[in-house]
Amino acid sequence: MHAFAWNRYGSPPPRNPVSRQLPSAQSDAEVIDQTLAIMAELNITKAIISGPLDDVRRWQEQGGGSFLGGLYYHPRNPLPELDVVIAAHQNKTLSVFGELGLAYGGLYPHDPSLSPYFAYAQEMQIPVGIHMALGEPNLAITWAPEFRVDQVNPLVIEQLVLAYPELKIYLMHAGWPFLDNTKAIMCMFDHIYADLSVINWLLPEAEFQAYLLALMNTAGGECDLSKRLMYGSDQMIWPDAIRLSIENIQNASFLSHQQKADIFFNNAVTFFGLVTD
Repeated sequence: MHAFAWNRYGSPPPRNPVSRQLPSAQSDAEVIDQTLAIMAELNITKAIISGPLDDVRRWQEQGGGSFLGGLYYHPRNPLPELDVVIAAHQNKTLSVFGELGLAYGGLYPHDPSLSPYFAYAQEMQIPVGIHMALGEPNLAITWAPEFRVDQVNPLVIEQLVLAYPELKIYLMHAGWPFLDNTKAIMCMFDHIYADLSVINWLLPEAEFQAYLLALMNTAGGECDLSKRLMYGSDQMIWPDAIRLSIENIQNASFLSHQQKADIFFNNAVTFFGLVTD
């Protein structure tokens, strides 16, 4: 999920586009407290938070050990210089590179300007999460003029993998709506994972579950994606989105108890190398 200022999208903040719930927080501290309360209620013990470095630090200070920091890229938030990123990784402010919303700034994953960051991530075995899904309608003719649909087609990951074959990559938002290409790139490279964030609450439930079912249909085969799909929320300023995102997975009747446990917990523990009790 994201670590954003409470008024990132305006004051007052907009309603959750699905639940229509109006955020009640009026400060960063309140958003963090509300998020921690929902995490406790839903038995979420650890979350990766992605946002501007100052916001990540603020969330970590208030959240104790609940949050792992993620390096964030967006046209409104360019990547810090590499030496800043390295220092933040070394002092444990950053544990993950993601969410990298490269396409919003017109960047492909193999853009040469990103090479030093990916080289460091590969060397240090830092997981890298790249935005791989469409955004809101008309964004390319409004606030993100350099965005192109082919920049979020999961097939563009191939060049990155060939350049950095040991880089730990996960496709954020499971490559929606590029189902076949998501399956193709994950089957071709069996170390690539995907998360189900945002599509598990922002899409209509039937659309999300159909997409998830198609990914899960590989279970037991040579390309078993069921062991590489991870829960995420992409919660921005609406803490209630966390509950929605969980419910839409829990409501998937085609998932076994074990498969839900893998999505919610086991697959992420494996991919991120987390230590559990």
